[in-house]
Amino acid sequence: MPLFVWKKDYSVGVDLLDDHHKNLFRILNVLYENTMQPRVVDEVLPIIAELREYTRYHFAAEELHMQDKGFPEITDHIVKHRNFTHQIEELQSQHRNDDLEDTRKLIVVLGNWLLNHVLVEDRKYSEWHKGDGI
Repeated sequence: MPLFVWKKDYSVGVDLLDDHHKNLFRILNVLYENTMQPRVVDEVLPIIAELREYTRYHFAAEELHMQDKGFPEITDHIVKHRNFTHQIEELQSQHRNDDLEDTRKLIVVLGNWLLNHVLVEDRKYSEWHKGDGI
């Protein structure tokens, strides 16, 4: 059973960004499922790398979209993205030490961060986009 399940309520009203968010949830779920069973580090590290790379790709696309639309809170939004990227780097570091329990905990923290970010921070953009922004 997945740890994080996408719901229509999470939509930010931009199909491309919603698809990115769904994929981030999928990667986190695969990562979590792989740490719930005894695995060697070499099996989980590529999934963490995929999460890191896809997160960078998504954040760049989202930031570009928001900048193109003139979103006034873009600077604060970028800072939050950088904090999330730093947490993924911590996940990589901890997992290299083969500490699966710490890895599981950090995956839950990352998933909760992502969920909150989509529901609160990305929703700010969504509401702005629907209202005064455009």
